[in-house]
Amino acid sequence: MAAIENRYCRIEFDAGHPRSGSGALRRIANRGAQDQCLKAMRGETLPFRIYADLTKEFELGDDPAQTGRLVTQLGADRFECISRSSRALSVAYHIGGLEAQIRVTLARDSGASDWSLRVTNRGRKPRDIMVSFPYLDGVHLGAAGAQDLATVMSQAGTIAPAWTEGGGVVGNGGQMSMQWHAIWDPASRSAFGLIIMDPAAQPKMLVLHGPSIEVRYFPPRRLAPGESIDLPPARLLVYHGDWRPAAREYRKWYGRAFKCVQPPAWFRDSDGCEGRHFKKGGPGVAADYGGQFVLDSFEQLPAAHLRLPIDNLEYAFYSRGSMLYGVHTDGDNIVRQDLGGAAAMRKGIAAVHRLGLHATLYIEGYIVHKESDLAKSGKAARWSVMHKDGSITGGYTSQGFYHMCPGCVEWQDHLAATVKRLLRETGADGIRLDSLGFYFLPCYNPAHRHQTPFGYNEWMKQLLSKVRRAALSVNPNALLTTEAPVDWFGQWFHGALTQVYPRDLPPMRIAVGPYRPYVYAPGGPVWGAVSGFAGGRTCWEADLQPLEANWLCARAPVHEALVWGDVADDDPVASDPKIVTRRFDGRGYSVVVAVRPACQDRFAWPQYSGLADHRGDYTITLPGLAAQIEDLVMCDVETLKWSRLRPRRRGDDLLLKLQSNFALVVVRQREGPAVVGFDEMPPVRAGESAKLRVAPLSGGAAGPVRVTAPGLRVAPEEIAPPAVVTITVPADVLPGRYAVRVKGDRILGLKRFLVVQ
Repeated sequence: MAAIENRYCRIEFDAGHPRSGSGALRRIANRGAQDQCLKAMRGETLPFRIYADLTKEFELGDDPAQTGRLVTQLGADRFECISRSSRALSVAYHIGGLEAQIRVTLARDSGASDWSLRVTNRGRKPRDIMVSFPYLDGVHLGAAGAQDLATVMSQAGTIAPAWTEGGGVVGNGGQMSMQWHAIWDPASRSAFGLIIMDPAAQPKMLVLHGPSIEVRYFPPRRLAPGESIDLPPARLLVYHGDWRPAAREYRKWYGRAFKCVQPPAWFRDSDGCEGRHFKKGGPGVAADYGGQFVLDSFEQLPAAHLRLPIDNLEYAFYSRGSMLYGVHTDGDNIVRQDLGGAAAMRKGIAAVHRLGLHATLYIEGYIVHKESDLAKSGKAARWSVMHKDGSITGGYTSQGFYHMCPGCVEWQDHLAATVKRLLRETGADGIRLDSLGFYFLPCYNPAHRHQTPFGYNEWMKQLLSKVRRAALSVNPNALLTTEAPVDWFGQWFHGALTQVYPRDLPPMRIAVGPYRPYVYAPGGPVWGAVSGFAGGRTCWEADLQPLEANWLCARAPVHEALVWGDVADDDPVASDPKIVTRRFDGRGYSVVVAVRPACQDRFAWPQYSGLADHRGDYTITLPGLAAQIEDLVMCDVETLKWSRLRPRRRGDDLLLKLQSNFALVVVRQREGPAVVGFDEMPPVRAGESAKLRVAPLSGGAAGPVRVTAPGLRVAPEEIAPPAVVTITVPADVLPGRYAVRVKGDRILGLKRFLVVQ
């Protein structure tokens, strides 16, 4: 055997004799877990595959095994070990007129190894080849017959039994939103990870077909005699744990590979995003029409926001097409005149800002309606994605839409100009490009002059870059998001909506930053609390529900830790296995969230999981925190009651004894920020006042604090707690929920809603 090793890992190749040995990858040993990662191998295999002698023009979805010859199937004609040291190995394989040179370098102080592959045409004729690298056969962790778990990179990611999902195309956010994968055995904690270190996001797919992991690059590459191709390097990880150590390793690479844009300050503080549709009021139209806001004019937007005071409402059904032929988008994106047009929307959004809230615009990035001006002019057809047979149909054809190609320069420029115009006309805080994160679309339209039909990822880079420049030229603090996250979009956009709801923490929460998804409604506040993302609704009704309102308030003081802070590698252990926990770390404090959800299936949480009916005491253990804490403050989110919690210690461990089915506990460290709050406020009427007694809920120096209530009057605005402030409701104020906050430089200040009747 030719082997490289350290105390964490051993990697072995069959060296043998150059003409009698196979050169196959024999073993990847996880020494820390005393496990073999490739124990289910089905024969001698090389850690890559090369397909040649293709019999047809490649199309996305083709299996190269059916359209070409697997020249690596029987091993190498001959191979040679070029160089070897204790931690690095280089081997050259000569296979059917091709040379494949692989190099493996093992880290000194971990089980990480970096693998590279170069393929060279040593023949006298050009060769068309497809390469899979790495190709790893026999992957299985732990005891024979045990069920491994694995990551699924749909949107923000989820966890599933290994091999139940097949991977997918990188760049399609509904299949592979990130370039990594992890598999592990829950019993032994033996774990294996793969990171594809490809900052160019080249066309490729992860193919998971138990027990093999394959990274397949497409389309075929033509190599002239003597020409070489270098595949993006891969990092293999063996370690002890679950998916989280692999996610952290990916985040290190991600931070070096991509220069991601920083979010606007208001987005960093944003507690969620909720899409709202609009309907014109009038005779026979109900005041609450299926969760839509029923308005006479966009100038009434503040009243709508006060019914649903989530920070960021996204407007849809605002276009002229909604007024004329009842669709949510038309491609022209002219603000509908029956609600006052762009001028009325600008006035409405300005008033929304005075409430301390924000608004973004839904802009479809993929479909254009057949009744739009773009369609009638012939542009929509010219800009459409075209299939190989010349047709331009798609998933929305039956609904009357054309499907735009993101690589069409005219469409890119139109979309950028539309974004710029809408932000200028309306004063909105940002835009969301719908649909595009969910696709990888080949396009054969000759009018677009594509270099390859498979350039989707490159086309998206161009489109996002143009839209970003256009948006920021109007509003430098504009929020830019898409539907379905794709992590390398973070070079231009700030985040996306996600609608996958695992019981586990979504892998993207650790693996990627500062790019952040929102929780897509109806995720629900229970799932929102354990996701580490902003958001979480229960339903589409236009009014805030009690548990949603409570969660928006409970999360406010610790929002920075929940969304932007670190997450513990291991969730706190609850004595009741039906309790789901997380620990998020902020500056000078940690936050423990504990919920007892109604749904207990970790792989099939419904879109909305409420709280269980069962109640009972349970204990949460926080290892190693006993000596670090100063005091504990708990919020029972169901009742929004804040109280001090008595610390309990067992050696170095901190114990939390709880009863709540939805608890948030602030674990304050020495010198950490003080928790400052105020009691619940009874409803008031316009023209009335309410008094608040602001007081510390924890130890620590509170210092001067500010009380804010946008849309209302507060006196005095700055106090040294404990103190009393008066909130006055102007006589002409609109009814609804007004956010009252306590803020300060060294405090975690509470938030509550004052209901004006």
